[in-house]
Amino acid sequence: MTDSSTPVFQKILFPVDLSPASVAAVPFVKEMAHAHGATITLMQVVQLPAPWYPPDGGVPITAYDVNELLELAASQLADFKGQHFADISSAALQVDQYCEEGDAALSIVDHARRSHTDLIMMPTHGLGPFRRLLLGSVTAKVLHDAECAVWTGAHVEESPVKEHASVRSILCAVDTNAASAGLIAQAAGLAAKHSAVLRLVHSVPGMETRPQKYFDAEFERGLMASARDSIAAMQRDLKSNFEVCVAAGTISKVIQSAALQHQADLIVIGRGVLQETLGRLRTNAYAIVRDSPCPVISF
Repeated sequence: MTDSSTPVFQKILFPVDLSPASVAAVPFVKEMAHAHGATITLMQVVQLPAPWYPPDGGVPITAYDVNELLELAASQLADFKGQHFADISSAALQVDQYCEEGDAALSIVDHARRSHTDLIMMPTHGLGPFRRLLLGSVTAKVLHDAECAVWTGAHVEESPVKEHASVRSILCAVDTNAASAGLIAQAAGLAAKHSAVLRLVHSVPGMETRPQKYFDAEFERGLMASARDSIAAMQRDLKSNFEVCVAAGTISKVIQSAALQHQADLIVIGRGVLQETLGRLRTNAYAIVRDSPCPVISF
């Protein structure tokens, strides 16, 4: 495995909305920055309220000043930086800040592209009674559109997610297609950066219905054996020999179970860009993030 497979996170973009989730994500951002020697950019996006349209069809009325709102955001971001990053700023790492007006997801993705960001780090923000069933819309859009790696944690302010800031155990979710070989190499490089143990996990479709599942048990075992053979072949090409966990069931639940069993601090998945296909893992990326008991980095 060559050094070129090691992820290089020289620039980390940390979108901040001053919520408890943003505060809870700080230790994770610091850990990643220290491990990679990365520059951190704190970003706040000002989303303007919709203008009020008078009933007579006149000129729309806005009750805000864009410059004042941007100045307020910059001041709040400076306070956030001083409160949570004073220690890291005094070290060898650099912490910058940036504010702009616009749509949050579009602004984050565009700024990441313009600034050649290597990693976006942001918590999820599912809200309301279905909070645990949904990703926040901004996080979902960033995961869908960003060209760089994206780190996100489902509800980082809650246990057990908040307990995984130090990365000692990494779980890489792999498919059996060719794209997963590159993902394994990236995960191996990430594990080396953090001096972490790396394991691979793969899910095959589970046979859940009765009595069908009894007749299909042998077929399920065949799928698992075939998956192990495919992953072993990839590892031979990569000259690696990581432990492999193969189980039958829903992808997000298999990964969740393996993460809990091995006390994973970070899960690595392949997300890819819009023009690429990464099989069943790409289709299930949101569910994996939602159900994970620890943060997830998607490449």
